[in-house]
Amino acid sequence: MRLADAFVVDRDWISDGDFVVTCTCGQEQRLDAMTLDEGSDLTVYDCTRCENSLVGIMTDGAATDLWLSISAMTRSQGSQGHRVNGYLVGSKVDIALQPSGTGLDDAELLLGTPNFFFALRDL
Repeated sequence: MRLADAFVVDRDWISDGDFVVTCTCGQEQRLDAMTLDEGSDLTVYDCTRCENSLVGIMTDGAATDLWLSISAMTRSQGSQGHRVNGYLVGSKVDIALQPSGTGLDDAELLLGTPNFFFALRDL
């Protein structure tokens, strides 16, 4: 499972290389260049410089089964992550959608939701 999977429904051209993050260590990188930690229910993207976990994605079903109930996450107004097309996306930093090679400014931005990782530490 990849972050792009959550957006491919709306944009069939999208890939992880179209997302850019800047780590708390200052390293700017595209998601396709980051280190992946993949499980059956969760994928985590780690910074290539400091190995800090920055972005995570899981299916809504996995979030319900492994983490918090849907109602609790809805009550928190997205503080635990963003629901996108059947996935839950969380990140310590903002995620910019910036298609590579286009020279376009950020087309979209998912604001950081660091509580996603606080909740995961108890799994």
